[in-house]
Amino acid sequence: MVFVERHDQLAGFATALAACEEGHGRLLAVTGPMASGKTSLLGEFVQRAAAAGFVTMQATGARAERALPLSVINQLCHELPVPESDRTLLIREAHRIAVRHSRGTLVPGQSLPTMLHNVCSALQATSRHLPVLITVDDLHHVDPLSLHCLVYLARRIRSSRILLVISTGELVEPTETHLHAELLELAADHQVVLPALTRAGIGELLTQALGTTPTAALVDACAGASGGNPLLARTLIADLKVLETLDQAGQISPGRSYLSAIRRYVERCEPRIRQVLAAAAVLDDYPHAAALALARLAEVDTAAAERALRGLERAGLLTGGRLPHPVARQAVLDQLPPETLTGLHLRAALLLHEEGAAPLPIAHHLLAAGQAPDWSGPVLVEAADSLLTGGQVDRGLAVLRLAHDGATGTRERAALKVALMQAEWRIDPATAGHRLGRLAAAAHAGELGVEAQVTTAHCLLYLGHTAEAVQVIDGLTALDTTPEQAADIRFLTVWARYTYPGLFTDEPAEPRAARRRGAECMVNSRDALAHALETVLAKGPNSAAVVTAEQFLPRFSLGPGTPAAITAALAILVYSDHVETATLWTDRLLTQAAERGAPSWQAMLYGIRGDIALRAGHLADARRYAEAALAHMSAPSWATAIGVPLSTLIMACLGLGDLETATRHLDQPVPDEMFQTVWGLSYLHARGHYYLATGRAEAALDDFTTCGDLMARWSVDLPTIVGWRVWAAEAYLALKQPDRARTLAESQLTQLGAEPSRTKAAALRVLAATVPPAQRPALLRDATEMFRGCGDRLGLAYALADLSRAQRALGDFQRARLTVRRAYDVAGSCRADALRKVLLPDVDNDALENADASGTEAFHTLSDAERRVAALAAQGSTNRQIATKLYVTVSTVEQHLTKVYRKLNVTRRADLLVKFGPLIGDIA
Repeated sequence: MVFVERHDQLAGFATALAACEEGHGRLLAVTGPMASGKTSLLGEFVQRAAAAGFVTMQATGARAERALPLSVINQLCHELPVPESDRTLLIREAHRIAVRHSRGTLVPGQSLPTMLHNVCSALQATSRHLPVLITVDDLHHVDPLSLHCLVYLARRIRSSRILLVISTGELVEPTETHLHAELLELAADHQVVLPALTRAGIGELLTQALGTTPTAALVDACAGASGGNPLLARTLIADLKVLETLDQAGQISPGRSYLSAIRRYVERCEPRIRQVLAAAAVLDDYPHAAALALARLAEVDTAAAERALRGLERAGLLTGGRLPHPVARQAVLDQLPPETLTGLHLRAALLLHEEGAAPLPIAHHLLAAGQAPDWSGPVLVEAADSLLTGGQVDRGLAVLRLAHDGATGTRERAALKVALMQAEWRIDPATAGHRLGRLAAAAHAGELGVEAQVTTAHCLLYLGHTAEAVQVIDGLTALDTTPEQAADIRFLTVWARYTYPGLFTDEPAEPRAARRRGAECMVNSRDALAHALETVLAKGPNSAAVVTAEQFLPRFSLGPGTPAAITAALAILVYSDHVETATLWTDRLLTQAAERGAPSWQAMLYGIRGDIALRAGHLADARRYAEAALAHMSAPSWATAIGVPLSTLIMACLGLGDLETATRHLDQPVPDEMFQTVWGLSYLHARGHYYLATGRAEAALDDFTTCGDLMARWSVDLPTIVGWRVWAAEAYLALKQPDRARTLAESQLTQLGAEPSRTKAAALRVLAATVPPAQRPALLRDATEMFRGCGDRLGLAYALADLSRAQRALGDFQRARLTVRRAYDVAGSCRADALRKVLLPDVDNDALENADASGTEAFHTLSDAERRVAALAAQGSTNRQIATKLYVTVSTVEQHLTKVYRKLNVTRRADLLVKFGPLIGDIA
């Protein structure tokens, strides 16, 4: 056998062997942790001694024979180098003494000494001819009577050629402590100590086993998982030959050999050691598990725990109080009876709680025990919140359910039901909603606190349970609350008016605290947000509301109580045409929602992001975000809010020219309650556009005017929410009723005031279609500037398209060509294929897009003179007109054009406008 890092020990044995041959017998003790290779080393000693001409005798202590008298002496008697008859007599005498001793009968005065004298005499006689090596392995398991005999022998071999080698380990209590200690004391000057293997030793083992130099990562992994213990290291390497893998954390993945070795190791430890080891395994995730804590957990005294820890550290089973690998930890725990493991986890939870540990490790133990003691409720709730914030939703839910099952008070259980609903809501609002009936009843019975009632009301509103929601809100407004609670109630009522504008026939009552303090005093950010949203609903967006929304968003991260408030803040930004800011915050919040494992929050934010993309004219993005919103949450979980992603998806598909998909989504059933919400208005608006696109102007007009009727009835006739007048005017234009269209457009402009906005730009565009041709360009130029300023590229593309038609109608063909090209390019950036086909029906879009990059590069190879000629030619000027404008000859113009056509790979002037319109426009 090849030994690693045992050269000094072998050299020590060689020295003892040589001294023995010269007549200096001695007792040599081999000590070291359990499974450190003592048995293998003794076997090597025997082989080397036999090769040197020694007579060898071997015996081993066994756990099963600890109570069997003279078990080791009996083994040695069988190997005594004496005649068979003498050996038989000694064995019989040993057996007789053992039987009498086991029955409790005292051994007759001279029987044992006589036997010992005979054995010693036989050994001494043999050693005069040949040196003798006697090895006794696992001394800690040797029975007391055999230990007594070994002490007798050890005291009589110093001047003989007899070498007695004993090995003993740690972590196991000897059968007789004093005799065991006396033997080690006799060998105090001659000890061979087996330390744990170093990292270099592990590397050497790996090299021998694998036949190649291992990587540093593999050596580190094996050293860490074995703790330097030779047995564990060899079993890891055996597993490695099969598995050959490291996980992402750089740890080796042990197999059956390692697992079996750990189990055998644990089985060989004495009970107290196993108790301490089990305690260490249970507290493995807690970094400050000192001896006192482990002693309390293992229910042993501190001194015993300290001794056990030192032994386990030397054995490699613990490093810094932790087991070397998760598999080792689990193997230790798996060997415990279920009731023992449960008790350990409960004691560990209490211990950590008393030491002021963080809630998470405490909850881990309580969850493993499946019990929630009386003191654990607040700790479990805090731990669940931490887990949910970290995106561990399933585990957070498990902790909350444990807290709920362990709660005894009615109010406490009701509050935990609300917390459970909020956690479940992150995943599936429809499933979480099954708790709402009981929670509404609990709110009515006064069993819920203010915050829990506010949460319940928000969820009732979302799922369309408006009657129950109003009942809860009415109860809240009648309560005597703190200013902070009043702010939450106020936001709830404003949010209810925003989402269900017709829900309250009268103005909802202010909470008492709000009435006392005065409406001008904002208590917190939520109160200010409620005021801003209320202002937007009453008068439309303004700069103060935008500032409030921008100040709110950085202060609140996405959490159980914030989705509605965050949605309100984003809505204010969107309605105010601050799409870039809204985009920035929505993307940040989407990242948070993904990190927190909240698909329902992701769905909500994807819906908002899709609406923002649609308003910016990014049709492909709008479609992608809307589809993601629907994919992250089922239709029942969307409830009435399904109007958000559906309306965006329908509008995006219409712009992209995908009528088939738009039709399919319109065929999807929606809840009737949706049409009582602000999201129902968006759906009607999208459906009206679908009808316009499919030539059903009457149906479109009906949807648009229905929007207007609902908004008027709800007193929220705000064009920022839905500019129904503009789109009704479009329907009238399709119906060849320009006067009615003009009336609605002018009415919309009057309502909007002087501030530029998307709706105002759309109204100007519609109005331009109703005025004489000469007045149209000015209105459309104003519209294009507003669309550009608001970031609405799709609106800009349509306005440019209308402007090109107006220019053509007035005979300005050069400008019309340039404008239509610009409209075509802007529509291309929006992926508005339907509009592009109308603008330039004969152009191959794919070919044009593929040519854009190379065409731009080619255009920049033109000289300045060639560019000026190309620009004028693209705008429709003849060769003579170009020559006159540039003060050159017609022949020079012709030469320049020939070079332009060759460099740009075109054959006619129209191609210059189609392929290089924006570049030529910049020159012009």
